[in-house]
Amino acid sequence: MLFIKSFHVRLASSILSILLVTTFSAIGQDQLSRSKTENLYKKGTELVSHSNFSAARVVFSDFLKYAAPTDARRADAAYFIALSALKLGHSDGEKLIADFISHNPSNPRSATAYFDLANFFYAEKEYTKAIGYYSKVNFAGLSQDQQVEGYFKWGYSYFNQKKLDEALEKFNAVKLQESQFAPAANYYAGFIEYSKGNYADALADLKRAEANASYSNIVPSLIASVYYKQRKYDELINYAASLESRSAQISNYSEISMLVADAYYYKRDYTKAAAAYEIYLEDNQAKAENAMLFRAGFANYSLGQDAKAITYLKTSASRQDSVSFYASYYLGILYLKQGNKQFALNSFNHSKGYTADRKLAEESTFQYAKISYDLGKSDVAITEFEKFLVAYPASDHSVAVRELLAQAYVNGNNYNKAIEYIEALPRRTPSVDQAYQKATYLKGSELFNKDDYANAVSFFEKSLASPVDPKYVALASFWNGETYSIGSRFEEAIPFYQKVLMIPSAEAEVVTKTRYGLGYAFFNLKQYDQALLSFKEFVNKSNKAGANYADGVLRLADCYFVTKAYPEALANYEKAQQLKTPDVDYVLFQRGVINGILRKYADARTQFSTLISGYPKSQYRDEALFQRAQFEIEQSNYAVAISDLTRLINEGSQSGSRFLPYAYERRAASNYNLKAYDKTIADYETVIKQYSSHPVARQVLLPLQEALSVAKRSDEYDQYLAMVTNANPGGKDLEVINFESAKNQYYNQQYAKAITSFSTFLTTYPSSAKLAEAKFYVAESHYRLLEYDKAMVIYAELENDPTSPNANKIAGRIAEIQFKQGKYTNAVVSYHKVERFASSKKDLYTAWSGLMESFYLLAQYDSVTTYANLILEKGNVNAGAQNKASLYLGKAAMAKGDYETAKDEFLNTLNTARDEYGAEAKYRIGEIFALSKQYKQSNETLIGISSSPEFSVYDEWVGKSFLLLADNYLAQGDAFNAKATLESLITNNFPLQYIRDAAADKLKKIAADELKEQQKVKSDTTGK
Repeated sequence: MLFIKSFHVRLASSILSILLVTTFSAIGQDQLSRSKTENLYKKGTELVSHSNFSAARVVFSDFLKYAAPTDARRADAAYFIALSALKLGHSDGEKLIADFISHNPSNPRSATAYFDLANFFYAEKEYTKAIGYYSKVNFAGLSQDQQVEGYFKWGYSYFNQKKLDEALEKFNAVKLQESQFAPAANYYAGFIEYSKGNYADALADLKRAEANASYSNIVPSLIASVYYKQRKYDELINYAASLESRSAQISNYSEISMLVADAYYYKRDYTKAAAAYEIYLEDNQAKAENAMLFRAGFANYSLGQDAKAITYLKTSASRQDSVSFYASYYLGILYLKQGNKQFALNSFNHSKGYTADRKLAEESTFQYAKISYDLGKSDVAITEFEKFLVAYPASDHSVAVRELLAQAYVNGNNYNKAIEYIEALPRRTPSVDQAYQKATYLKGSELFNKDDYANAVSFFEKSLASPVDPKYVALASFWNGETYSIGSRFEEAIPFYQKVLMIPSAEAEVVTKTRYGLGYAFFNLKQYDQALLSFKEFVNKSNKAGANYADGVLRLADCYFVTKAYPEALANYEKAQQLKTPDVDYVLFQRGVINGILRKYADARTQFSTLISGYPKSQYRDEALFQRAQFEIEQSNYAVAISDLTRLINEGSQSGSRFLPYAYERRAASNYNLKAYDKTIADYETVIKQYSSHPVARQVLLPLQEALSVAKRSDEYDQYLAMVTNANPGGKDLEVINFESAKNQYYNQQYAKAITSFSTFLTTYPSSAKLAEAKFYVAESHYRLLEYDKAMVIYAELENDPTSPNANKIAGRIAEIQFKQGKYTNAVVSYHKVERFASSKKDLYTAWSGLMESFYLLAQYDSVTTYANLILEKGNVNAGAQNKASLYLGKAAMAKGDYETAKDEFLNTLNTARDEYGAEAKYRIGEIFALSKQYKQSNETLIGISSSPEFSVYDEWVGKSFLLLADNYLAQGDAFNAKATLESLITNNFPLQYIRDAAADKLKKIAADELKEQQKVKSDTTGK
């Protein structure tokens, strides 16, 4: 029993021991487990507090492995795991937070989980997600600090997404709280309110933000802008003054100074405004808004500080917005004040285009039209005045416009418009008639200068039909006489010349020119007594230094000659020679003839010999040889005569002298007198064979018959008679009728019909003496129809026909066509033939002028100079000839780079040229100044072309002058006036398309260059 008991005791004791061991073991294990989870949890929280989220996630994951299911901390651990994943940017972070909230809805941390999630995305700048989670936060469950933080960050997220109303609501919940977020909330709230125009609220919020050191240097520019928007200019000025001591620290302080400048401007304190603008714009002009540039300009304009005003306004005017139109207007006013009417014109041309402001457009249009009138741009002025009256019939300027329009007509600066306008009027006042008289006279003058004589006459006669001003009666009468004279209609010219002499108040210069023209008209009509009286009056009363004085003396001598007053003729020829007339060869010839007539053969021989040896290219040389021989014949010096005639024949055969048939005939007669009958017969035979249709051929038949008889060769006579008879058929009335009919068609300008008729004539009458003449008219008809190739074939054939009439004209036509076709080398050869065949001054001028132009286009400038000087010395056919020659002297010098000589020659041209040559000369002077970078002088010269009544009618040179003006302005850095000049050519529809196209191309280039510059400024400003 004891054993059993003992066993039981031992068993019980063992069991107890086991139980104790087990119990203690379990207790130990539990204690150990709790200690581990405690440590893990503690470590995890420490890691979270130190933002070591990677380790924290591992530790809390281990914690969950060991923590009892009933451990209350498991939820917190799950939260920290989710938070760590979120902070680490793990892909499951957002889901773990959502799962935590779902599984632990009553856990206190669920209330802040969305808050933490929102803050996380806020920190990551994923504002859209942040907004979504802030909207899920139960803000009531947050602490006060958390609520302030949450509302601020929520508001900022909205702000970042430009949802300003929502942002403002959140900032409003924060801005009045005592928190670290309040200053920022006030700043952003103030900014939103400012942008929405709630300036009072914005000012209150921004003022609160300014009190914080973080915003004290950021907010002032916004506060100043609020005052500016509220138009509280005094408050703005005072506020800006309070900032001056710390201006260096304030952000965008320059913007505040800009607003202060504007404040002074709007208070009309232009003195302070101008000073403030100058300070701001010194460093900020490139980025300044155009409206501010305008205000700076206007402030200086109001103070009379014109130079500064122009600087700002010009920059503003060059911008592409509505403000530029206002800037242009005031810029125009300033340019007017300076007397720079061309720049003013450009400015008003721009501002008048702003039709959105009717008053601005009206004022600008009036100024533009008025300045155009002042500058002599009559076409533009009249057009603008007329448009003005239509567009602004009730304008205060209407009366002034009508007066200016009337003055434009009276002054005749735009006769094309004036004539059209006046002829359409139902009634005319005396002043309108006077305008019409001058306008039609000027139109006639323009057409005269363009060689359109038929239309020139019609306008001169229109002018004479309104004889209000005696000055223009005299001028129109004179030029009408000149026009008829050029057309060789001298009978019609004479009454107009005589009308000038009947006007007591006619200008002396016009009267002098009239006597000269009248003298020539009578002279050409062979009314030498009347011509003598006119030339005598001209010589007695004209300026001896005048261009035509020597020529007048020469023509007076001619009149004495033809009226057989030989002593007086000789005296005047000698006087003309002393005056160094360019026609010395002609004077020598005439003196020789007169001395021969007076039987002063020795003197005659001296004159002729001087001419022959001293002037080898003279058109009178062949005749001098002939006349010298003739006078030797008169003295029975037949051998001497034969020597001269042989020389004439030898030289003349090379040049095609018109004296050849006469020389053969005279030499034959001289040989007959010396009983050299075979030589006599040979010369007569030459006349008949080579010149069978020439009148001399018929004249030599009788002396030939006599010579043949003396030489016992009478049987040969019939063959010579037959040659002459065949070449000069008579009694063919129908042939004459057909020829004259075809010729009438030609003169009636029915050129196609004339070609057909003459071609039929050539086929019908192949042996006609008029074959060459008929071919000439066919060629002329092709020429008139501009069928140059067809004309050239016939001219070339006629050129090689010694019996052809009009040899000089044929050579001239060939040269002219070759020139027009650009065959300048060939033209030179042909113009030399014209020179050789010339029988008048006009022919010589045609040759020399053609040679001058051809050599210029061949870049043979020394030859250009040679022929230009010849024209000036001997080819003074008319003023236009002199002007053209003078111009080409300048062009040749300019082409060689001799600008000083070129300028002198162009100035010489301008001294007399009021025609197209003068317009080009003025342009070339402007061009030389531009090439020399003397832009001011160039601009003044070029502007003078369009402002000149004489030159403004020549569209080519007016257009080119504007294009060069634009280039000059660009070279001077004045893009505004360059663009305005080019735009005026386009907007005013300049009459020449190629000028408008060139202007458009230049504008495109300027625009492209400006765009590049703007992009550069933008890049420099942004640093990108």
